[in-house]
Amino acid sequence: MLTDRPRAARAKTIKTERFPLLIYQRYYQVNRGLSILLILLGLALIGMAVIIRVVHSPLVSGDTGAVSHLGMIIFVFGIARYLLTWLPSRVAHVRCTPAGVRIQTPFMPVVFSYKRIVDNKPMRLGDVYHPDKQKGMGRKMLQAVWGETVVVVDLKGYPLSKKWLRMLMGPYLLTPRGTGFVFLVQDWMGLNRQIADYQHKWRASKRIPSAQRGLYSGR
Repeated sequence: MLTDRPRAARAKTIKTERFPLLIYQRYYQVNRGLSILLILLGLALIGMAVIIRVVHSPLVSGDTGAVSHLGMIIFVFGIARYLLTWLPSRVAHVRCTPAGVRIQTPFMPVVFSYKRIVDNKPMRLGDVYHPDKQKGMGRKMLQAVWGETVVVVDLKGYPLSKKWLRMLMGPYLLTPRGTGFVFLVQDWMGLNRQIADYQHKWRASKRIPSAQRGLYSGR
């Protein structure tokens, strides 16, 4: 009983922080060039249509409205594409809370409790997503970070269906085999330590009878 009390007190001092998910930053970096190119192409077509209308060039026949309309479509598409890759890179993160691990996806948060965790461990990204099995955009996105360390959290089960999670997060936050999440963050040691500390706190709380927990917390 006496050993559990300081352990619970130490657990309350866990410093939580947000860990940006770098996989979304990689997705933005890979797609940024094409998005900017589409924006510039759309502006060029719109500008060309405006110049032709102002100059009334006899060398150009036909209605310039179609060119302007096409330019506007390309411009809007480029802007939308840019924002849909830039915004997730700014807001997506993972954070440990007393209730569980919170993953802020581009569309909605996903939270899983510590009782779901089987194991959490650091691994090399290339050992999780083998380079030989990646193709196309996925390979281009990951090739610069194959050697980076990620935190792999193995779970008893997902809080949502795996299909739905893939739609929300994309394929590179879920383990390709088994059940778990893969977190590519800059401070992987800090995240791994916080998950372990919170899980230790949760396990300790289950070992202390509820009446004693109330006594220690002042209730």
